Amino acid sequence: MRTGLIFGLFAAIVVVVVAGPSHPFAAAAETCSESDIYVGGCPSSTGTVNGDGVDISGSVNIPGSSDSAGDGRGDGRGDGRGGMITPPPPPPLRDGYSVTAPITLADLVNFKPVAGVDHMEPNGWMVVGLDTNFFVTVDSSVQTGPLLNLPASVRFTAERYRWSYGDGTSATRSTRGSSWAASGKQEFDRTATSHVYRTTGTYSIDLTIDFSAEYQYAGGPWIPISGTIPVPANRLVATAGDANTVLVGRDCAQRPSGPGC
Repeated sequence: MRTGLIFGLFAAIVVVVVAGPSHPFAAAAETCSESDIYVGGCPSSTGTVNGDGVDISGSVNIPGSSDSAGDGRGDGRGDGRGGMITPPPPPPLRDGYSVTAPITLADLVNFKPVAGVDHMEPNGWMVVGLDTNFFVTVDSSVQTGPLLNLPASVRFTAERYRWSYGDGTSATRSTRGSSWAASGKQEFDRTATSHVYRTTGTYSIDLTIDFSAEYQYAGGPWIPISGTIPVPANRLVATAGDANTVLVGRDCAQRPSGPGC
């Protein structure tokens, strides 16, 4: 009688254990949503579980992860939430070429502006107190070659003209000037680029031209580059004298009515 009672109690305990609630991880897995999976809040009833109850064995297939096959061999670039960090998009293509940073003047190692030529009137001499006319011959130039290892074109344009007259004075002009004849003026007339020497002597005249630059890839639009490139022109050496000395000795035979004759 006592033996039968003990056996009955043991069988009841076994039934309770067998019919008890399922493992909490299995219940949670049955109610997992797709959003739970993305944030790593879906524990698995299989595999290894970390301290937060999240499966780390690779047995749960997480959309967008680096290891969709679930073999546990992910590349380690996860974002800590069970998903993959989205990589940044590739740099935009500019006319078919990838350009990741602005072009600067320092990148133009394969390009150089063509220097202009400085001229003066009268040629090689000046009259103290009268205008000496300076003007420049210079053109825009387009050159082709590699720019950051890509075929490109670079265009240089003269922007400013900086004269140093050798007498302690200087001037910056936005125009290149022209000869007296081309501008319809008479000799010794004032021009936008002329200069007056006040004392006799021999002077060295230097000119620096500031060029702007633009570049172009594969026939695309011209894109300006910040800054300018200074390029020296030829040096002129001339002698200034007074009207009686210079004009009588040089021009009065040809122009008796000229200044100083």
